[in-house]
Amino acid sequence: MKIIRYVCAFMLLSLVISAQKITLHGNMAPSDSLSKTGLANALFMLLKFNDSSLVTYTRSNQNGFFYPIKCLADTYLVIISHPKFSDKTFLLVCNQKDTAYNFKNIILPPKTQQLKEVEVFARKEKMYYKGDTLQFTADSFKVQTNANVEDLLKKLPGVKVDGKGKITMQGKEVTQVLVDGDEFFGTDPTVATKNLNANAIETIQVYDKKNEETDKGDETVKVMNLKLKEDAKKGYFGKADAASDFQKFYEGSLMFNKFKNKQKMSLFATTANTPKQAVGYGDAQSYGLSNEQANYDFESNTFSGPSRQGTGIPQSIKAGTYFNDNLSKKTKINIDYTYAQSTLKTFQQTNTKYFLTDTSYNNTDSTFSSTTNQTHTANLKLTHKFDSLTELIIKPNVKYSLNKSSNLQLDQFTSSTNVLTRATSINNLGNSNSLTFGGQIKLTRNFKKKDRLLVFNYTPSYQNSINTNSLNTGFNYYLSQKPDCTLIQHRNQLGNSISNAIAIDYNEPITKKIKLNFNYSISQDNSHNQRTTNDFNGTNFDFTNPNQSNNFKNFRTTNSAGSKIIYEVKKYKISLGATFRNIYQRNQNLTLNSDLNNSFSNILPNASFNYRINQGSNFFSNYYATFSPPSVQQLQPVVDNSNPNSLTVGNPALKPSYNNNLNINYYFYKGISDVNMYAGGYLYQSNNQIVYKSSFDNFGRIISTPVNVNGAFNANVWSGGGFPILKKFLKVDASFSGSYSKNLSYINNALNTSENYGLGPNLGLNKYITNFEFSINGEYDYNIPKQTITLQTLKPYYTWGLSGDVMLKLPKKIKIKADANYKNNGNRAAGYNLTYFIVNASLSKSFFSDESLTVSVEGNDILNQNISNSRTIGTNTIVDTKTQIIKQYFLLRLVYKVNSKKTKSTENQDGEFD
Repeated sequence: MKIIRYVCAFMLLSLVISAQKITLHGNMAPSDSLSKTGLANALFMLLKFNDSSLVTYTRSNQNGFFYPIKCLADTYLVIISHPKFSDKTFLLVCNQKDTAYNFKNIILPPKTQQLKEVEVFARKEKMYYKGDTLQFTADSFKVQTNANVEDLLKKLPGVKVDGKGKITMQGKEVTQVLVDGDEFFGTDPTVATKNLNANAIETIQVYDKKNEETDKGDETVKVMNLKLKEDAKKGYFGKADAASDFQKFYEGSLMFNKFKNKQKMSLFATTANTPKQAVGYGDAQSYGLSNEQANYDFESNTFSGPSRQGTGIPQSIKAGTYFNDNLSKKTKINIDYTYAQSTLKTFQQTNTKYFLTDTSYNNTDSTFSSTTNQTHTANLKLTHKFDSLTELIIKPNVKYSLNKSSNLQLDQFTSSTNVLTRATSINNLGNSNSLTFGGQIKLTRNFKKKDRLLVFNYTPSYQNSINTNSLNTGFNYYLSQKPDCTLIQHRNQLGNSISNAIAIDYNEPITKKIKLNFNYSISQDNSHNQRTTNDFNGTNFDFTNPNQSNNFKNFRTTNSAGSKIIYEVKKYKISLGATFRNIYQRNQNLTLNSDLNNSFSNILPNASFNYRINQGSNFFSNYYATFSPPSVQQLQPVVDNSNPNSLTVGNPALKPSYNNNLNINYYFYKGISDVNMYAGGYLYQSNNQIVYKSSFDNFGRIISTPVNVNGAFNANVWSGGGFPILKKFLKVDASFSGSYSKNLSYINNALNTSENYGLGPNLGLNKYITNFEFSINGEYDYNIPKQTITLQTLKPYYTWGLSGDVMLKLPKKIKIKADANYKNNGNRAAGYNLTYFIVNASLSKSFFSDESLTVSVEGNDILNQNISNSRTIGTNTIVDTKTQIIKQYFLLRLVYKVNSKKTKSTENQDGEFD
């Protein structure tokens, strides 16, 4: 009983102390180095001892006295700072009796002072700019035990990570993730973000670099570099993760890393058949399926990916190895290999409404598909420094892909009065393989004169592909005298391409503030595509269809020469330039023995402006023009009837498109008040845009040919930010996006303009503390489509939703996690106004002092309501889609982590390693 009384008394005392308020006073004292006139503007900062988070601050007046601070009793670090002196730190441990603390006559040490051996702890800003690079101090953002890099990124201001692992920063997608400046498993960013421990990261650096593809002009890509802590570069760490319901579903992953100074070795393997591993538009590259490119849907005149995240019945395996080391003081090697295999089975229902000049009709289809992909990818990078000024990089790569697919599509076409006019059944079987060799040789030469720089870049590429397809289509006609019929075909397609590109870039400083840039590039692309289509005559495939067979070659030479002037001071960087580009193109139709030669020349201007307002805010804007040639498939004059309801024919007379691009971005972050804001916009305008001219016959079939048009325009704006409320008890995150698109096409020789206005506000609240995390978010997406081809009024459509998640850490190393997502879709086609509520939850317990073993029970889609749906607006279509998806399932999971340091895989609640 005495023990219980003591415990209760101690708890009550703790509550009293924690609720007790104290007042802090203090003043600066003049010294030999600090006169009375310099006593003002000293900073008095109060930080929590357990996590070094800033509680409040005050400044001194002209007499050196600090304005009083009132706060709750606790253990604090008090830091006194002055621009001309070194900081002075006090440890404040409060007790029950004292309610006021006075720091009298503070004298700060000078900035230069002879010291004995000491250990220095420096306080870093959470976020700051260093040159053109935005840097986040990883330890400033709390994550849970055993968190990975992806969990850490979700806590960074302005950074968003979706369910596919795609990262966006200030509204722009991050296309490459590096580890200590090196590629980690090639261009697959999710291998690093999903498998590296958050506690191993010291700094996250985000910057823009020029796209090294020669035809991209001054386009930039966003890169994220994960800089490892020095301790993380010594020893090993890894993770084994296995989950199953012991009946049907399973997930598994293995990751092992061994780092020793500059040497890094990594192994990983993943396998699963759950929706978390389904192959989606953004996941194709992540799971080794980069050959699953987005395809043009000629029926809807829109682009769409092969599937959506979480759709279908997936099964995937992926494994790889990575090695990085210094071969000598001047030579470094980086090599990786990845194997991936993925199978996806889907069932999809689509309702497409077509708008014509004088009528409209509907197409409903049900599609059953199965796709299996295998890829082998290897990358090598050799970096050699001849001296302190000269560096050579050699980067060869190879990729081999296999694809097998089967597709059964059942279509029904109905008139505007809902009368069935015809139906088709399309059965497609396909096999393909491709081999790609690529590489880069880059020589960089600096000079003794500052900012003088010469860069030579050579990029070769070779690709060979073989495709075989079998087509079996049945046609049924209900309102015409045309008899039902069947089309059976076999198609072989051989393709190969060789390209070589050389680029030279030279910078010459004129003054300390002004420098000139000169650049020249030349590229040659040779491609050959041979397609042979044989019709079935009742016994075999011995008749070659001349309209669907063709032997086609394309030769293209691109010359570019440009220059720019750059003005740069401490806060400003301005550049202005232009590039002259000429494209010579020869299209050779070997089947018809005809040639078509064209030459196109243009001036591509570019400009950029960067203003570093302070270390926490930046404004950037750039404009650039691009010149994009058509693809071989768009040029080849042969009928493609992969979908007999939508035939396509190439156009060898196509011209390259000329595109204008404008980007604007602003970012602001204030660490003391934990306020951040970002805003931006993107404008795109195209001349000679390649679109499709479509003709519809009396049976609803489409024949499409690519043509050039002028007038396409797209605009996007976005803004967002976060700020604390209720004395930092909660944080508000808000964002807004708006879009406008204008696309043109020809429908039965009539020009159709398709416009869409989109609005998307978003508001969320979150709370992150050591043992509790909570967030709730509301979003709304509203679209207004318009078409000039039809007199019918198109209804606006919307999607709104609520989502939230919660995490609670209990005693005995028990953790509860849950998330929920409610979606409501309105103004869609009948049967597509779907509403669903997805709830997932898990209960886990960790074992051992370092929590290296975790056992958990997970419930996915507990209410059994999961579904996938989407709407796409085309130039004369509205497409509503529903796709099969795995619903409710439960898993028992085991996670075991190893670490040579014998510590937890992240910081504990005191902000330090155990």
